[in-house]
Amino acid sequence: MAEVTLFVIHPNERYCEQIIETLHEYDSSLYVEAIEDLREAPKRVLEEKPAAVIVGVDTASDPALKTIEAISGSGGSDVGIIVVSKQPSQELLVSCMRAGSDEFIEFPVRQEELAKTMNNLFRRKGIAAGGERKVIAVFSAAGGMGVTTVACNLAVGIGHALVGGRSCCIIDMNLQFGAVALALDIRQIRYTLVDAVREQERLDEDLLQTFMTDHPSGISVLPGPLSIADMEEMDPWRLRGVIQTCSETYQYVILDMPHVIDDSSIVGLDEADEIFLICDMVLPSIRNTIRALKTFGELGYEKEKLKFIVNRFYDSDEVSLEEIGEHVDLPLHWLVPYRSEPSITALNSGRPLLECAPKSPVTRSLQALARHTAGMKAYLKPTKKRGLFSRAR
Repeated sequence: MAEVTLFVIHPNERYCEQIIETLHEYDSSLYVEAIEDLREAPKRVLEEKPAAVIVGVDTASDPALKTIEAISGSGGSDVGIIVVSKQPSQELLVSCMRAGSDEFIEFPVRQEELAKTMNNLFRRKGIAAGGERKVIAVFSAAGGMGVTTVACNLAVGIGHALVGGRSCCIIDMNLQFGAVALALDIRQIRYTLVDAVREQERLDEDLLQTFMTDHPSGISVLPGPLSIADMEEMDPWRLRGVIQTCSETYQYVILDMPHVIDDSSIVGLDEADEIFLICDMVLPSIRNTIRALKTFGELGYEKEKLKFIVNRFYDSDEVSLEEIGEHVDLPLHWLVPYRSEPSITALNSGRPLLECAPKSPVTRSLQALARHTAGMKAYLKPTKKRGLFSRAR
């Protein structure tokens, strides 16, 4: 995966070094280069197309304003421009905005302000927010609703959309009948979740990497146990530690959850920042989803944590979104259309949908969901919103 490249533009070397240091505190994976020649900067930006530039400007007559104008006006509209100033004023702010800047912050730069600025800028420019980390549990209240398909393609989609290393991993939390390795055509499994749990007390980022299996898409995979005997070592507290280490190592952690509520699955649900609750258009699925919502309420999960996703959506005379909406007290988060052939082909071949059916509506929907999840612009949004679901978000 490509790195996120940033340029820091200012004639003072020490000034540049201080900003670069703060940027690396925000996200150590960023590639940041200082440019001290203001006249050279626009040409470098045009040729190398960094994600963003940080320009030091201190007065309304600062030559750096001309540099900003040149960058903004020479095909650099996709490049984020952040102004850092030692002497901020309303007059200077207006001058910088007119020159083409996107953001304006004060020097010396505070970590909290920089994180907020970078996250906002990256979202607007379609780049993943570097400082944001999230654990997502993909869950359904019964089997056969496509949880593994959604989880695997969500992980691959996030890995495809993001820039920078260690962007996403997926953990197979289905301890008895996990299928993540099969769905991603991982045939040689050296280590599983059990190995990571067994070594949890000394688990750090480096050791975690040895247990992970690298997938060609760029994501890392931690397969589920290979035998029932291994499950005896699945201590829930150690499992919690493994998930937390994954969250510290990867920007996004996807949990492919089992269809039961037990000690191990509760650990995954507890650690998740968001639970993607999968349901389809079949009545038993809807009934079990309603039951799951009641259980989540008893576990103390806020509704904001739950993201309701209707998978395999189709227009039905028997069950409609309106009827689902009458009983499921959650706004619709996403619709994934029903197309059996590409999904079956993907599962049987062990290839992500992005690879085996890139133009399928299912693929486009899941790719858009991945980008949306990563805080990026989704090229495809849910379009079928009716009745109660007009509040879909």
